[in-house]
Amino acid sequence: MRTRSMKVIDMAVQKVATIEPNKSIKDCAKQMRTEHVGSLVVVDEHHVPIGMITDRDLAIEVIALGRDADALKVEDVMTTPVVTAYTDENMVVALARMREFGIRRLPIVDEDGKLVAVISNSNLIEELSTLLDSLVRNIHSSKTREVALRSE
Repeated sequence: MRTRSMKVIDMAVQKVATIEPNKSIKDCAKQMRTEHVGSLVVVDEHHVPIGMITDRDLAIEVIALGRDADALKVEDVMTTPVVTAYTDENMVVALARMREFGIRRLPIVDEDGKLVAVISNSNLIEELSTLLDSLVRNIHSSKTREVALRSE
């Protein structure tokens, strides 16, 4: 079995869907559809995260209120300030931050604050399921070994 790192960067998605704050909400929704994502990291001209916008934001803040998606900009609806993690942070620390702020996605930045990846609850669940699978295999293997040793 390979040893897994507990750093967030090792479990994160490196290809992050981003958008600029001056884009229209309609363009934002189209981009989410095209890229098959439910959220976009809002970045400035230096690729530093300045906010998050989700499909839920669009539904609750735009559609439900009958606001004009053509007239609104991403910066009018995005959630700020954005909560981030650094590339060398431990998964447990990042998960605690996600829980503290009630967020499902956490942009990961380098030492200059530039966006490099994003981690989500889905990524953490995948990692946990892999670890649980290894644990189940270990239990099964130890039982099999014990039966073989005790049967002689």
